[in-house]
Amino acid sequence: MPHSEFWTERTVAWYARAVARSDFAPRVLAVIGPALDECKSALDVGAGCGALALPLARRMGWVTAVEPSAAMARALREAAARAGLGGVTVIEAAWGEVPVERHDLVVCAHVGGLLNADSPFLADAKRLARRLVVLIRDAPRPEDQDKFFYRELYPALLGRPYEHRSHADETLGGLRALGMAPRVTLCEYSSDQPFIDLEEACDFWMTYMGLQGSGPRAYLEGFLRERLLSASGELIAPFRKTAAVFVWSPAEAQASGPGDGLPY
Repeated sequence: MPHSEFWTERTVAWYARAVARSDFAPRVLAVIGPALDECKSALDVGAGCGALALPLARRMGWVTAVEPSAAMARALREAAARAGLGGVTVIEAAWGEVPVERHDLVVCAHVGGLLNADSPFLADAKRLARRLVVLIRDAPRPEDQDKFFYRELYPALLGRPYEHRSHADETLGGLRALGMAPRVTLCEYSSDQPFIDLEEACDFWMTYMGLQGSGPRAYLEGFLRERLLSASGELIAPFRKTAAVFVWSPAEAQASGPGDGLPY
């Protein structure tokens, strides 16, 4: 399903509930460290429903969030309004469709197409950041918990294995080719997905896996009844993730060679 069609009011609500439970933002901000204190404005590209945009706005006041999904952009505007964060400006557009001004911080998290080695965005980020560039990309490791039980469910319901490899080394190579020598830190965080009940959980997997029919749903119902955890009146799909956080300042020395890979 095209990205623009996948994000609906319901799928965004699922994602937002996971974000609300997650320690993603505080862990990423801790990795960035004191350098954030010098930033008074941030440009969050592919901001989603505000996993980083909202915490950054609380910290520095002014955030421009670029988000192409109408449902995500709407959810971010509503969340900013509820939180009283008047300094959040949401631009509903894909990267490159509208001009943006320079900001102290440029951040982009988990937007694969923009973080590929040959993506023009990497050069754009270097140009638009006054003080700091922070890029975040999945870096799954063998010890990480299986995403949404896909390693078992893909063969059973889709007839193929689930493959999810790290592309973070490609991002690192692209940055170094542009003369950027980022500090790279692996960041572990929780990304548990909560559900009201088993029916909603089945709806989630049917949607995310593109399944139809009573057969797959019956299989999911039996499978998830055994796997989901019960906590505080909800059902939880536990999920630990690892991300590579790339932090670079224009004031730092330029890269002089290929350098080392990720710190696995």
